[in-house]
Amino acid sequence: MPRSRRRPRIPAPGAAAPRQPVDQAKIGRSSVRRRATGMTAPEAAAALEDARLQQHIDRDRRDLADDERGPAEVGEWERIAQLLATTGGTYDPKADAVVQDELAAEAEREREKQLEDDKRRQEEEAETARRAALAPDVLRHALLRTLARTGLLDSLSEDEQAAVNRLPDSDPAAALAVNALLVRAHEAGSGLRPGAAS
Repeated sequence: MPRSRRRPRIPAPGAAAPRQPVDQAKIGRSSVRRRATGMTAPEAAAALEDARLQQHIDRDRRDLADDERGPAEVGEWERIAQLLATTGGTYDPKADAVVQDELAAEAEREREKQLEDDKRRQEEEAETARRAALAPDVLRHALLRTLARTGLLDSLSEDEQAAVNRLPDSDPAAALAVNALLVRAHEAGSGLRPGAAS
C-alpha cells in the first residue's frame, strides 16, 4: 500500500489572494476520503500512522505553523479508521453517513445561495424598471398620452403645457402620481372599471 506523503500547497510570494477563502481543512478531508476509498481497516490504520508521522515531522516547520490541512487529515484518518474497525469491509464515501450529511448540507447552502441570487437579481431588475418608468421622457410621453385620451390635451393653455413638460424633469414621482390620478379620474368619469381601456 503506498504511503501518504502530504505536502501542503504554499502560495507563491506575492500571489494574489483568492476572492473566496480556501478551506484547507475541507480540502484535507476530501483528499483523505479519495485515498481511503477501497481501503480495509488495517490499511486505514496504517495510513493513519503515516499521517501522524508526517505531522510529527512537519511540527517544527514554521511555514506550516498555521496549517489546517495536516490536522484535518489526521482527524479524518482517525475517523475513517475507527469507522472501518467498527463496520468492517472497505471504505466507500457513498456509504459514509458523515460524508453524505456534509454533501446534503452543502447542496442546501448552494440552493439557498441560488435563491438569494435570484431574489437579488429580481430586485435589481425591478429597480431598473422603476427607474426606467421614472425617466423624464417616458413620464412626459405617458402624461401626454393620458391627456390625449381624456380629451384635455388640446384644451391646455401654454402655461399648463409648459407645466406638463417641466414636471417629469423637476419631480418624476409627482409626474407619475399625477398621471395615475388623471387615469383614475377619467375612468371614474367614464364609468369604467379601474384599469379598463377607454
